[in-house]
Amino acid sequence: MKSKGFTLIELLVVLAILIILAVLALIAYNKFIKVADCAGFKDQHRKVVNLAKETYGFCSLNGETYMNITAPCMTNSNGIRALKRNSGMTQVRQDGNKCVRKWDCNFRSGENAGRSSGWFVTHARAEFNTPNHTGGFIREDQWQNFRKPNYPERPGITNIREKGAKMEIATYLGPNCSGGNFTNSAGSYLIDEITWP
Repeated sequence: MKSKGFTLIELLVVLAILIILAVLALIAYNKFIKVADCAGFKDQHRKVVNLAKETYGFCSLNGETYMNITAPCMTNSNGIRALKRNSGMTQVRQDGNKCVRKWDCNFRSGENAGRSSGWFVTHARAEFNTPNHTGGFIREDQWQNFRKPNYPERPGITNIREKGAKMEIATYLGPNCSGGNFTNSAGSYLIDEITWP
């Protein structure tokens, strides 16, 4: 009696089918990761824009808002007075690694979103708990440089910068994402301009 087993051809056919299924699964997985990354970058951009609108919205309501910083609050009374005198900031409390500070929106005459964009960058880094070095996702590069092809070097970077009286918030989505409102040879960007007051 002859034993029934798989022939070499049958084993090779099964192996080929498994390899094809593995390749298809890998392609689908990579596509899923790219779609998820794009959605994450768009959501990140929306959160930063919403923070800006909320922050400057308080200025319109009562003339003051929060401009927090990732640092311990000062304890030196001379430093606290100098902070208020030089920037219109008043420390409120320490909240974890963040110093909560109120800002007088009318501290300087002719104040606008563009002039205060540096303070907002610090505030956004504190609120999103992202470092102020290149490992973080918030940058403060020149807006025209940020839009140049091959810069920034990685998708998901959000740039906040003065653009005249306005503040520009731009997020680089990368070459594999669609749905931005500015595109060049490097890929797609989401860009919003914040105007205040």
